[in-house]
Amino acid sequence: MNPLQLRRQHRLSHLSLAALVSLLPLALIVPSLLWQERADQYRQTVRQTDMAQQRLDTILDQAERASLAILPYAGRPCGEASYPLRHQAAVVPFVRTAALIRDDVIYCSSLEGALSMPLPKREFIDGRLQLLPGNVVTPKIPLLLYRRDGAHVGALAVIDGQYLQMALQDASVSGPLYLQVGDIWLGPQQQVGQGRPPQSGRVVLKRPSARYPYTVWTSYNQLPWQDMLWQRHALQTLLLSALGLLAGFTLYWLLGRPVSPSMELRRALADDEFEAYLQPVVRPMQAGWTGAEVLMRWRHPRGGLIRPDLFIPSAEESGVIVPMTRQLMRTVVEQLCQAPLPPGFRLGFNISRAQLHDLRLFDDCRELQQQLAAQGAGLALELTEREPIEITPAIERLFRDLHQLGVKILLDDFGTGHSSLAYLHRLAVDGLKIDQSFVARIGGDVLSTHIVDSVVELARKLELQTVAEGVETREQAAYLTGLGVNGLQGYLIARPMPLSEFVRRLREDDSWTP
Repeated sequence: MNPLQLRRQHRLSHLSLAALVSLLPLALIVPSLLWQERADQYRQTVRQTDMAQQRLDTILDQAERASLAILPYAGRPCGEASYPLRHQAAVVPFVRTAALIRDDVIYCSSLEGALSMPLPKREFIDGRLQLLPGNVVTPKIPLLLYRRDGAHVGALAVIDGQYLQMALQDASVSGPLYLQVGDIWLGPQQQVGQGRPPQSGRVVLKRPSARYPYTVWTSYNQLPWQDMLWQRHALQTLLLSALGLLAGFTLYWLLGRPVSPSMELRRALADDEFEAYLQPVVRPMQAGWTGAEVLMRWRHPRGGLIRPDLFIPSAEESGVIVPMTRQLMRTVVEQLCQAPLPPGFRLGFNISRAQLHDLRLFDDCRELQQQLAAQGAGLALELTEREPIEITPAIERLFRDLHQLGVKILLDDFGTGHSSLAYLHRLAVDGLKIDQSFVARIGGDVLSTHIVDSVVELARKLELQTVAEGVETREQAAYLTGLGVNGLQGYLIARPMPLSEFVRRLREDDSWTP
């Protein structure tokens, strides 16, 4: 995946995360708002059914009062009971007619006087209530009969259905209310039917009375969640949306900001963004590559390929350079050892002060040296001098142990760093690398040329190997060869190249020809 694709992938991941955060306020608050709205709607419906029951119970209380008042007259002749019946029908609210019953037959009524009309008790619900669509006198007006019985006698109070419908209508807020007695129901506009009352809403509520044998039915519809949210909580929705967008934008901006160098380096290490670039080393007057220096490059997902001088100092300062180099060494050696290497090939890695205090350095070098030795090659460590190194007995012992393993140690950028002569005196060093700043001025700057001459002469007297960096012209290569330099490295031989390209060219023998 190229850097552009990586950058797009990271942007998409950041956008996705920011979008999730933007929706978070709505996702957390909206369900509770919708639940509250539905709960309020349910409670409101319960309140209206309770109100209807209270009014219906009040009406039935009046009917019970009238029935109890005339029940003592049940069984007496109609002439004696006519006045009490007419009195109750006149003074008791909601009662249209009062009547007396003997052996399940109405024999006296406040409206018609003496009569004979069968009225079996079994037709009453719980022996007390019966709902009729009408009678002979008022065939289109529903009636509710309330009956109280004694021994073979009883009292009857007839309630006009209009009062019942008014009670239901007054209590109705969110939907129509229905009164059901047994299998008969009474609804709005004097509707009377049998079976289950019709319900216009999807949510049905059935509330039986605790005092009398009847039930109140109602139903209602719930608005779609988006309509309910917009109609009832438009302001809250807008505020939550604005808050979410602000949080998402802030997160996206924060994700795009650079983090601390050490955190960014550790993230890059975990994401395997550091790549190995190898620059060949050759011996003067000899064809083929005899070694290579491994350089580290950072393939940043947004910044592309980053030069080492832009991140190596931060890595050394933070200590992240230790796991970075360790991972790089293992990766390169593992891939290079998959094919035969040229005899005497030497693979060099840069190490810094922090790595000298890493307890795993010696074990890692021993393992890598064994892998390379199996291919007839060897390991080299190039000690950078960007930071001063305190030479302790432990450091001296480490260098001696590495030397005994066959690991070559070279002082990199000799003459430009800290205390190089002290290193030569106390450390087991195998060679020097002449800095490219001196090589670049060969033939043009007398002082730089003298410095190169002196470094090579010093190395010869100390029996150290020398490698010249930054060789870019054949004139420089010829001069260094004449001085007796052991290795050449620079653009004249080859530029640093990715590990895969280095392996390919090494196998194809596409290498240096003097």
